[in-house]
Parts: sequence; structure tokens; C-alpha cells
Amino acid sequence: MSEQNKPLQKIKILYLISALKKCGPISVLYNIIKGLDSKTYDIYVLSLSEGEIGSVLNQFEALQIEFISLNQSRLKGLLFNKSIVQKILYDKQIDIVHSNDFRSDMINAKLNNVITINTIHNFPPEDYKNRYGKIMGSWMSIKHKNTIKKIQLPIACSKTVMNKFAETYKIKTNFIQNGIAIENFAPLTKDKNELRKSLNLPVDGQIFIVSGALTVLKNPKIIIEAFELQKNKDSVLLFLGNGELYDSLSSSYKSKNILFAGRVDNVKNYLRASDYYISASLTEGLPNSVLEAISIGLPVILSKIAPHVEIIGDNYPYLFDPNNSKDLNKKLKLIVQKENQKFSQQHALKMKINFSAHLMSNKYQLVYQSSMNSFKK
Repeated sequence: MSEQNKPLQKIKILYLISALKKCGPISVLYNIIKGLDSKTYDIYVLSLSEGEIGSVLNQFEALQIEFISLNQSRLKGLLFNKSIVQKILYDKQIDIVHSNDFRSDMINAKLNNVITINTIHNFPPEDYKNRYGKIMGSWMSIKHKNTIKKIQLPIACSKTVMNKFAETYKIKTNFIQNGIAIENFAPLTKDKNELRKSLNLPVDGQIFIVSGALTVLKNPKIIIEAFELQKNKDSVLLFLGNGELYDSLSSSYKSKNILFAGRVDNVKNYLRASDYYISASLTEGLPNSVLEAISIGLPVILSKIAPHVEIIGDNYPYLFDPNNSKDLNKKLKLIVQKENQKFSQQHALKMKINFSAHLMSNKYQLVYQSSMNSFKK
């Protein structure tokens, strides 16, 4: 067979994750893989711990990938994962390892004879100290920073995260903004009242929705305080998601006007049944939940943090101080008075152009292909 007629050798990529579970980084990973051309890539996903089985695993397996789970505890993983993963790389003849979180980055940084890439989903000092406490969070931040230095191609999930790594750590990264499957978050095309009935939501009144884990970083209490200042008996505040604050908040504030739906599988239908979306996050990488809400056509009220500004623009009139419930209350009143459908449609179009899963996956593929030329295993 002539050189010209020989089939092109596929690029073998192994995606390394701590555990397969329903969360933002795993959704990003799914969208990257879904956009890959199976004629160009052989795809493997390796989970260090068991994580969740069921719908998330079924989604990935439907992509015709090979899924490997080590089912290791954290302690065993510290001792044995590197050598186990290295053997898998040798057996499968892997070209690129792409890690996606703290634990998988730590393994990836130690691997030999492969091209190493990671996606950075947060800025560690802002995230870990709030999530794990000052001492553990500080240690994890330093550890993750030093780990990322050893990865050949670190990629931030937003321009914001890239800039923070450059300014704070003097670490150069590239950035590829998160993208969502726009086609799955199209605006509502049927009667909203019927949809609300099917979800057991109030038919009358305006619904303000909050989607995501109920954690300190998501700052849900400030939303409740601002909502209660409205004293509007016809409005409803709806929280989707579980988290460390779920029990305390739901027991203290649950009422006919403040609802806690918990974790749901059909987030997009709840978004379509709502009128406005709120995020009061103190820190983010680039939040999928905000992209999804805007794509569906919801007017959004967002805390004024850099990742939100990156999505919506600095001049957006419904940005608020995440530590000021009165400022948020003011923006809630303002958006009800002034928001128009055309404004929301313009932002939804921006999602389609700039934040699609297809665009994100294509950008990662360019990195994979260029890295094969730039790095010697």
C-alpha cells in the first residue's frame, strides 16, 4: 500500500477524572467528547473512583468510548494510581492524557511518555478555602498550583481563570470557554402553564429560579434575603439542586413562595417554566447553569464577578454586589419593570455564537492536533 493510501493513524486520548458524577466539569467533558470525530480519535475515559452509575454512565457509553474505572479509594489511589494509570497508557498506546480536576491533575502531572493536557475549572484560592476550610483549602491551592505547572498544556475554562493564573501565579495557560449543547436548551415552544402543572409548580405569578448546588460558594442565602424584601405574595423563588446548605435552608425557609425541588434530571424544563434566573455566586470558572438559562431565553440577574461579566458584558444592567441583598432586591424589581423579550433573545443568540459545545469541542481538537506535532512523547 502506498504512503498516500495508508489510513491515517488515530490519535488516542485518555480522559482522566476523579469520579463520574453529575456536575459541571463532567458535562463539559461529555460535550468535548461528543464533538470528536471517531475516525480521527480513539477515546478512553478513566475514572479513579467509582462515582455514580446509571444515567451519567449510560450517556458516556452511548458515545462508543471505552470506560475504565479503577474503583480506588482516595488513600489507595495516592499509593497506586500513578503506576496503574501508566500501565494502562502503555497497554493502550495512549498519545494524550487530558485531566479534569484536582486528583486527576495530580496523576497526570506525574505521567511519562504522553502529552499532558488539563482543563482548569476554577481558581483554586477562591474555591478551595470556602469549600474545604482555610487550612486544607490553602494547602490544596498550593498543591494544585504546583501540579498545574508540571502539565504541558494547561487550559483554563474561561479568560477570567486564565488571567488569574497569570496575574497571581505567573503561570501561562491558554483558555477555551465552556460550551453547552445549545440545541438542548431551546426556548419554550408550548404553553408555559401546562408545563408548570406537569412540574407541580404554581401556574400564577412569576418564578425566579436558581439552579446549582446549595453551597457557600453559590451564596443562596443572599438570594432568599433579597427575595423576602420584595414581600410579593405572587412571586415564587425556586431552588434546584442539593448541597451542604440544602437541609438548613429548606427547613428554615421553605414556604409556598420559596420552593426547594432538590436534584432534578429535567433542569431545562424547570428553566422553561420560569420567568427569571438568579446566580449570586461568589466565584466561578465559567458557569454552565448561566449559559443554559440564557440560551433558553430567560432574563438573568447575576452577581458582579468576572466570569459572569465575561458571559454577559460589563454594561449589563442586572449585575449586583453578591454581598448586598438590598442591591439584589433592587435589581429584581428593576428587571421585572424593564426587561423585554428582544433583549433576552439577543443574549440567547450570543450563546449560540460564542458558547456552543460544538465550538468548544472544535477548539480542543485543534489543541490535540497541534500538540501531536509540537511534543515528542
